[in-house]
Amino acid sequence: MKIVHLTYPVKKNILSTKIVLALGFFDGVHLGHQRLINKAKEIALRKKIPLVVLTFDRHPKEVYESKRDFKYLETLEEKADKMAELGVDYLAVMPFTKNFSQISAQEFVDNVIVRLKTDTVVAGFDYTYGPKDVANMSNLPEYAKGRFDIVVMPKQIFNGKKIGSTEIRQAIRDGKMELATKLMGHHYVMSGIIGHGKRNGHKLGYPTANLVWAEHKVIPKIGVYATKTEVNGKWYESMTSVGYNVTINQDKRIYIESNLFDFDQDIYGEPMKIKWYKYTRGEKKFAGLSELKKQLEQDEQEIRTYFNEKQ
Repeated sequence: MKIVHLTYPVKKNILSTKIVLALGFFDGVHLGHQRLINKAKEIALRKKIPLVVLTFDRHPKEVYESKRDFKYLETLEEKADKMAELGVDYLAVMPFTKNFSQISAQEFVDNVIVRLKTDTVVAGFDYTYGPKDVANMSNLPEYAKGRFDIVVMPKQIFNGKKIGSTEIRQAIRDGKMELATKLMGHHYVMSGIIGHGKRNGHKLGYPTANLVWAEHKVIPKIGVYATKTEVNGKWYESMTSVGYNVTINQDKRIYIESNLFDFDQDIYGEPMKIKWYKYTRGEKKFAGLSELKKQLEQDEQEIRTYFNEKQ
C-alpha cells in the first residue's frame, strides 16, 4: 500500500486510472469501517481498478469545534497498517485546515472526488463533506451529476448499538477493553518507544518497559491490565500498569509500564507496541515495597492464568 499526501484542490493525474474511493476518517478502523472497506474492495476487484481510502491528517472536530485536546484511537501510522491489512491500494491523506473546512459541498465533489478520477464512492450513511444539512449522503447524487456511482453503507450495529469511534474511545477510558475489542474487531494498540523510567520495578524483580506514546492517543483507565507487548518483532504476554506510581509518590504524571513475562533484555530506545486485553484491577497505594511486590506476584499469576485459559 502507498500513502499519498494530497493538497487542496487536488491536482489532476495523481493516479493514472479510475478508482474506487472510500470516504471517512476511519479512526480505529473498527468493525463498521472494515465492512465499508471490504465492500469498496469487492467493487474495486470486480472493476479491476485500485481502492483508495481518503482520510484527513486530523479529526474535523479539531477545526469545527476547536477541540485542541482531541484524543485518537490511532496514529496515522497505525491506521495505515490496518488499511494495508485490508487490501487498500492507496491511503490518501488530506490536511484538514480552516480554509479546507470552509469549501462548499460542490467544491469538495468537483475538486477532490472528481479530480481523483473516481468511478465509485463508498461511504457511510452519516458521512458529511461540509454542513450536514446540505453536504450529506442523501444530497451527494445532486453534486455528483452522474460522474460517479455512489454506494451508501447503512448504520453498523453491535448488540443493538451503533459501532462508532466515539463509543470505542469511551469504552477504553472506562477500562472496558473486551468491549472495545469486540467493537473494533481487533485489540486496541498503543505504540511508541521505550523510555527510561525510575527503575523501581527492577528493584522488585519486575522490570518494566516504559512506553513513550503519542500524546493525542486515548489512554485506558488507570489500573492494571492483561496485555501483550511487542519488542524486537516478537509479542510477549505482559502485565501493564497505567497510573501515577502512588506507592512511590512520584510526580503527578501518568506512566504506562509493561512487565514482559519470560523476558530479560536491555531494550531502551527500541520501538514498542502494547495490545490491550483486559482490565484486572485499579491502582492501589501500598504501605511499602514488600506489599507492592506481593501484589505484583498476584497480578502476574492472575494474568498468566487468563492467557492460558484463552489458548
